[in-house]
Amino acid sequence: MRAPLFFIVLLLSSTIADAATTETIETLGDASITHDSQTGTWAIAAGGAVLTMTLDAARDFQITSLIGSSGRNWIATPDAGAIVIANGASTRFGSRSAGFEYESASTSNDGHRVRLDARFFLRSANLHVTRHVAAASGSPTFEMWTTYESAGVTLSNLNAFALTVPAGELRWLNGLQGDTADAEHDSAFTLQHQQLASGQTLTLGAQGRSSEQTVPWVAVGGDQEQFYAALLWSGAWSLTAARAGSGLTLTLSLGEMRTTVAGIIEGPHAILGVSGDGASGVSSALRAYVVQGIRGGREMTPLVTYNTWFAYGTEIDDASMRAEMDRAAALGVELFVIDAGWYTGAGAAGPNDFDAGLGTWEVDPARFPDGLHALTEYAHSLGMKFGIWVEPEHVNLSIVGAPGIDERVLATHAGAYGSEHTAQICLASAAAREWVWDRLTAFIDSVQPDYLKWDNNIWVNCDRAGHGHGAADGNFAHVTALYGMLSSLRDRYPNLLIENVSGGGNRLDFGMTRYTDVAWMDDRTAPSVHVRHNIQGLIAAFPPEYLLSFVIDHHAEPVYDAPDLSLYVRSRMVGALGLCVLSGYLSEGESAEISREIDVYKLLRSTVTSAAGTLLTAQAASDGGPEWDVSQASAADGDAFVLYAFQNDEGASLVNVKPSGLHAGATYRVTSVDLGLLGEATGADLMAQGIDVLGSPNSAAHILTLVVKAKE
Repeated sequence: MRAPLFFIVLLLSSTIADAATTETIETLGDASITHDSQTGTWAIAAGGAVLTMTLDAARDFQITSLIGSSGRNWIATPDAGAIVIANGASTRFGSRSAGFEYESASTSNDGHRVRLDARFFLRSANLHVTRHVAAASGSPTFEMWTTYESAGVTLSNLNAFALTVPAGELRWLNGLQGDTADAEHDSAFTLQHQQLASGQTLTLGAQGRSSEQTVPWVAVGGDQEQFYAALLWSGAWSLTAARAGSGLTLTLSLGEMRTTVAGIIEGPHAILGVSGDGASGVSSALRAYVVQGIRGGREMTPLVTYNTWFAYGTEIDDASMRAEMDRAAALGVELFVIDAGWYTGAGAAGPNDFDAGLGTWEVDPARFPDGLHALTEYAHSLGMKFGIWVEPEHVNLSIVGAPGIDERVLATHAGAYGSEHTAQICLASAAAREWVWDRLTAFIDSVQPDYLKWDNNIWVNCDRAGHGHGAADGNFAHVTALYGMLSSLRDRYPNLLIENVSGGGNRLDFGMTRYTDVAWMDDRTAPSVHVRHNIQGLIAAFPPEYLLSFVIDHHAEPVYDAPDLSLYVRSRMVGALGLCVLSGYLSEGESAEISREIDVYKLLRSTVTSAAGTLLTAQAASDGGPEWDVSQASAADGDAFVLYAFQNDEGASLVNVKPSGLHAGATYRVTSVDLGLLGEATGADLMAQGIDVLGSPNSAAHILTLVVKAKE
């Protein structure tokens, strides 16, 4: 009996000693940073996940484990987690054998995130390198990035992370796939998946803007959890996934580039984490981190938005806009946005010519004799916010040489502008930034809009000398400068809402969610099935309320004398609802129907706040899609859900919908927005047995709400 007792005493003593060496350094909600000085480990935890690293003078920096609620370690091979390529030599961050010398470990808490900073010195390159890891309460997500401090060292292919996780099915998401891609084939924002074989490699990325070809987001499936990762970057990037045996090595970087450090530069940020509950768990985790970790607690609140472009083009003036405002306000619109065409010269070659006059920043006095601020005030008098379109990175070549605009600030690649009539302004140039900033802020101060639609319709990777960048880092320098300008804009106008549009969704990434409040997904904003296809793909990564599309009059779906107007409006309700029609041509009945649908949207928005989206069927598609496509929006607390079901095949008169993520023991009231209360059931029954949704002769669009009545 003595031996077991002796063993127990030793075990307890060891446990007490270990606990005594572990200190909690930072706490913020369920986020924390702890340090074990005996083992040299640091643990950063949030949302039920824990990321553990070794970090002190006696050890190499390594990420040793990433453990979520299932208890599985998602770090298959302990590793530095980051690569540094300085003066052509590639090393693992924090490796003592590679010459890294430990300098310090420090923590911070800004009220939104806890953060650990690991600082090392690479003597061979005279380079100080700091690796940062941050977490926010409520999300099992960790943000990582690296800063570099030196004078004259050349860095290549800036790395966000390099980790090996257990192999599983890899999921990713197509990007916009070109401004002129055929909407009928739905190549944009299509969910993709592949199980790599051992020895197989997959490379994804972008050469120009972040989501031109692929959205910088991936997930790796597991039995009970999924690993997910994304890049907070709006320019060129590269992801390599390489399978070797049971491991999958993911390397996320800015791809082929070189930049010279003159002071301090910041590398790209990435987020990664693990979550249960399948796709719904990943989208919920990402939504929580976007708001708390990336946006500093600034919620996304989608507004019913009227935009002028598809209805008017550049043929706008004060009288027509006031009349449209009157009608929009009567419909229930909350935000009225005047798109391109308000400046002198616009429309010279026709109603869609927004290039002419671009960059003058001069409100056309002939069409807007009282200026645009008068329209801001008029919108406010009607109870609406007012927004205006700008494209600060783009000018018409005809204005070059005018006072203040020097041709030398224009971006070129191999001597070419990339367009015959217009050019990109290279924001890496200090002179260019000053010119843009002065005109942009003067314009905002004059108009005093509530909302700024920031567009970007041209892109070249500038390699021109004299802009403060080299031949191989124009993309990096421009995006870095863009972020700096948007950050300054946020500081100067904290209440200004900003829309992210880039010839459609060419810059849909988590970097832009820091500065912008909503994103126009696609210039191809019809037909409805294409819009749903886009939203259903993108909600795997982004909050639904960030994803904006518009009801327009389309040849296949006419708004006037519409066969199913509810379908057109409700298809946009899955994201942020926009309207872009000549409302003066609507009949009294059509206006009343749109107004009723806007009321439905506002009801849904108030029912499910802080929504995360999940696709419950195959993704909608114009050709070969499912008979019904169904998605859900869920509140963060799991107390309320909205189910969106759309019938695509008239022969399939019923679909059984099984929501996910409900509280098993809670009782939910199930209500149709058209038929009222349908009944009550427990979350367990609803998830197991589902809800039969029947086709209707009135509309192919069906919306149900599930709201908790009582919990056990």
